[in-house]
Amino acid sequence: MRWTVVVLVLAGCAFNNNGGTAPDGGTGSGSDAGIIDPGPCTLADLGLTAGTLSGCSDAGTKDGARGTARFSNPVNVALGVSGTAYVLDFDSSLLRKVDAQGNVTTLFRDPRFNRPFGMIMSPATGFLYVECDDDEMANHSATSGTIWKIDPANPSTATIVASNQTRPRGLGLLSDGRLIISDYLDMVVYTLDPATGTSTLLAGTAGAVGHQDGTGTASTFNIPWDLVVTNTGDVIVSEFGSHILRRVTMAGAVTLFGGTPDVAGHQDGPLATALFNAPKGMTSDASGAIYVTEWGNHDIRKIYNGMVTTVAGTLEGGYDDNIDPMSAAFYGIEGLDISPDGTRMVLADGNDGDGTAYNHVRTLTLP
Repeated sequence: MRWTVVVLVLAGCAFNNNGGTAPDGGTGSGSDAGIIDPGPCTLADLGLTAGTLSGCSDAGTKDGARGTARFSNPVNVALGVSGTAYVLDFDSSLLRKVDAQGNVTTLFRDPRFNRPFGMIMSPATGFLYVECDDDEMANHSATSGTIWKIDPANPSTATIVASNQTRPRGLGLLSDGRLIISDYLDMVVYTLDPATGTSTLLAGTAGAVGHQDGTGTASTFNIPWDLVVTNTGDVIVSEFGSHILRRVTMAGAVTLFGGTPDVAGHQDGPLATALFNAPKGMTSDASGAIYVTEWGNHDIRKIYNGMVTTVAGTLEGGYDDNIDPMSAAFYGIEGLDISPDGTRMVLADGNDGDGTAYNHVRTLTLP
């Protein structure tokens, strides 16, 4: 990536860290050749508070009704205005569409579209912006990150808006139409103009690992994973490596938002004393409530009015639908999205790239 130099920007080099299940999220083979369809699976009632929207334990790419359709390590979700869930299938390199009844269709398949992970939907246009870890030639390197723009109503018109990125993960949209992106390999947060492909560093020091507060390149991150843009215009970043959340202003000022640096745990309460364990996916509703999935705790946390609560998950990895969300079990929950009124959440609950039989798209009904 070649950074645009502005007041807070310095050119940087990539931090070379291609390995690991947690960062890359799966094999990203782009094919499930050799997988034998074992037939329909039995799923619990869709009306449970914590349930399965679609997908079975076994991996696959089969479209169809709930209980028949299969996913192959789903990693991210975006909700359309009608409640349709758009799901990224990392290991099969597909963009899928799931309706409210759990019926699945493959929306976008392209040989240039490989290892998709980050995703955000524009509320103004309905377009999806999707990050792929590989470039259009299916090369995987420290600079193979690719950003796509896809119209769900006409996916054949999909275009690449930026190439030669490092490893984008979290995607957000600013009010002026620019994307804001967290890059876990370069350890930075930057903006990208999808109209021109121009990227501008906002915060972090390329290649430097840490959790130093500061402005612009005086700050450091430790595996910044996902992000949300708040109602005030600031950005909250989940920092996987340090078990914390960071606040980034549009002036590039980075401060601690929640958690204790380098202390993994599970503690609800005020942000100043709350503990997190490898936070990953993030989303927010119209009220400004922020929701976070945790790799280390296998749960979903809510942040509202400075307080952290747990809304679902037993803290033990597994798979279990339940009328009681605190008794439900999740495994590889990554990306998630929530309806604007904060009542319906859809989550990608894949296998964390370890090949185990967890390949579901989950739902959570909130009060």
